[in-house]
This record gives sequence, structure tokens and C-alpha cells, in this order.
Amino acid sequence: MNPFKNGMVGATYVIHVPKFTDRAAHIRAELGKFEIPFEFVLPFDADDLDAATLKHFLVAGGRYSTRDLSLILKHMEAFRRMLSGGHQLALVLEDDVVLDERFNEELSDIIEEAKPFTGPFTVQIGCANNMFVPGHRLRARQRLYEAREVRATDSYLINAAAARVRLDWLESHQFDRPVGHLFNQIDAEKQIKIYWSEPTIVEQGSMNGLFPTALDGARKHRTLEAQKRRYRWQQLRKKYLYRLFRWKF
Repeated sequence: MNPFKNGMVGATYVIHVPKFTDRAAHIRAELGKFEIPFEFVLPFDADDLDAATLKHFLVAGGRYSTRDLSLILKHMEAFRRMLSGGHQLALVLEDDVVLDERFNEELSDIIEEAKPFTGPFTVQIGCANNMFVPGHRLRARQRLYEAREVRATDSYLINAAAARVRLDWLESHQFDRPVGHLFNQIDAEKQIKIYWSEPTIVEQGSMNGLFPTALDGARKHRTLEAQKRRYRWQQLRKKYLYRLFRWKF
């Protein structure tokens, strides 16, 4: 089953910076394997943001960079395209994601479970920095679990109601935090439901050592091999050991 051919997902948007040609080649190949049609979101590169834009969107005296703002503006552009296209459900990906080998089948099951949901919601389908549903919450044949925060912004489903609420908020406020923390703030204020999937079906390449990070200062100082080892150890610890001992992290 391909949820991108049967209408389950209205559109797929890939957040991308044109100069990252290696990531462009990667994501084309990755989505091509699963026959996923998509649009690159290219406007609002950090190098193109002028002083007026920075002044308009960023809180004065804040420590966040043009790259942070660029990422926020690109996600906003994805929401605009979704709404202007009349799509009820969209998939938003960043350009370094790696998809599970059963991505289409698992995503179809996730969407089926989400069908009864009402109101604005998002579904976090990736594990980000190895963030998993705690073992004590897991239930047989249940895939979606309500959460208090987003895992990250690398891979998520969003419905039209949530896209509209987020976009309205973002267009009328200044920003003082990175995109993930900003979405947490909006979703809490506006009562957008957040769900985490189990299983997770996406990994982020800048987390698992496939690509160097473009934003995270700590990871910039690690080699890709060191980042890969660190990521896999965290995965073993958080996904398996924590659940084995039923720690409530």
C-alpha cells in the first residue's frame, strides 16, 4: 500500500537548502525508493534573509541565528503550500532523513489509527535524538501515543487544522527559540495534540552520523563516526534497556 498514491497523504514537503547538493541527491534517492512524490521547500535560505526580515521575526537581543530563523520560515512555507493546496494531511520532512524499509506500510497503519482524531494534531514519526515512547505506556496493537512535546522537526504528519493554527501564530509573533521548542510553545498554547508513533519509522541523518549537522554546535565538533557510535549507544540505552527495566524516563 502506498499512502501517497491512494490519497491518504495529500502532499510531501522537503525542507532543503539548495547548496547542500549531497542532501538533495540523498533525499531524491530515499523518496524515490518508496515512490513518494514531493516538493522541495527552497525559499528563505539563511544567506538570503535581510536585516528587515531578521528584525521583523526575531526578538531583539536574542541569541538565535539566521539559520534558526531560516528553518522556521521554511516550515511556515510548507504550511502555506499545504493550506493553499487544500490538503487535509501532509508529510513534512527535512532533507537528511532515512526512512524505515517498511515506511509506506507503517505510515499507512499510522494514518488509519489517526482517522478518528478531531481538531488540530501532528504525528511525530521519527525518533529524533532517540526519543521513544516509554515502555510502561506501550499497548498491544497501538501505534500512536499522546505526548507533551515534539520529538524534532525532521519528520512529522500534520493536519490542515494544526497547520493553520501554527501558521497564524507564527505570522503574528516574534521568535526567541529554535523551531522545535517554538512548536512546543505553540502547540501547548493552542491545544494542538501531539502524538508519537511506535514504531518510529524515520531516522535523522545529522543525528545518526550520515551527515554533518548544520545547526547543532555540540555535534559539529564530533566526527561522523563518533556521532554514529554515540547515536547507536543512545538508541540501545533508550529504546531497549530503559524499556527492559520499565524505567519511566
